Amino acid sequence: MFKENIISELKEKINSNPTDTEGYINLANYYIGSDDLNSALNVYKQVLEIEPCNFQALINLGSIYFYKKSYPDAIDCYKKSINVEPDNYAIYYNLGNVYAEIENFELALSNYQKALELNPNKSDIYAALGYLYQDVDNLEQAKNYYLKAIELEDTNSENYISLANIEQKMGNTLDALSHYEKAYSLNNKDIKAAICLANTFATLKNFKSAQEYFDKAMEIDESYYPLWVCRAIAYCDDNNHTQAIAALKQAIEIDPNKPNAYILLANTLVDEKRYEEALTIYKTVQKIMPDNPKISAFIANIYVMLDNYTQATKYYKRAIKQAPKDNEIKLIYIEMANQYINNKMKGIYE
Repeated sequence: MFKENIISELKEKINSNPTDTEGYINLANYYIGSDDLNSALNVYKQVLEIEPCNFQALINLGSIYFYKKSYPDAIDCYKKSINVEPDNYAIYYNLGNVYAEIENFELALSNYQKALELNPNKSDIYAALGYLYQDVDNLEQAKNYYLKAIELEDTNSENYISLANIEQKMGNTLDALSHYEKAYSLNNKDIKAAICLANTFATLKNFKSAQEYFDKAMEIDESYYPLWVCRAIAYCDDNNHTQAIAALKQAIEIDPNKPNAYILLANTLVDEKRYEEALTIYKTVQKIMPDNPKISAFIANIYVMLDNYTQATKYYKRAIKQAPKDNEIKLIYIEMANQYINNKMKGIYE
């Protein structure tokens, strides 16, 4: 009721002075604060009908379009806002984000660089450039930008996590661990930092410390799906399949529509030679990802292990049809066929 009263009051002010854009802006901002983006979008459009060059409406409307993944509309709004405030670094930063999202590296880079020209001490721009270069696997350049972002703002845990991720990719596990620890020290409620620390300790075969940080992550949010998947992988690395299976089942219970936990669970069951159970799980995954050739091949592999060559052939053929250019699947199919023929020949001559 309180929300409705505020909206009603704001609308009354607009009705009393329908050409005053400030009233519309206040209403739109209230909608944004209430996570009602569609209503905010419509109000900002009304503002632009009255005042086409209203900067706040253009920039906020662009951000809404970006959030809704309507990227051409976002670009249009941001470009119009340049005509109003050509020296506002935030416009170019936002444009860079849009172009990065649609994987236009050159335009993302040029807009981020323009933002830096206008505001060379803004750490967020350096972090965005780090992410941009990381996305194209230019790790050295990405690392340099993250280091600069940290130099300008050394209290942002996200930047330390990003830098640590780069170090991990570069094979510098101990450096990565140090950065993850810094991120966690800055924000011990950051579940990503806790999980990254756990994963890194698992990589270093320090499974006791890994599980300690998984426990800390659970204290933050025990319903976080990636937590259980990562914990299961660590259990597998420690050859603790029983706990791995339990963790993966928990992940599936949290989000039954994501395939990762199902696939890992089926793979673990295969390692345990529990083929019938693994087959059931793979077939569940196939309902989620019906056109994935790898799943069809996994099912075929299980049927080979169960000596059911008829079903194995059926699923290998399905995998080949789904991925006709995948030579690996074709080779596995040929090997299976040869194995079947050899088995038949042994039955005849022995």
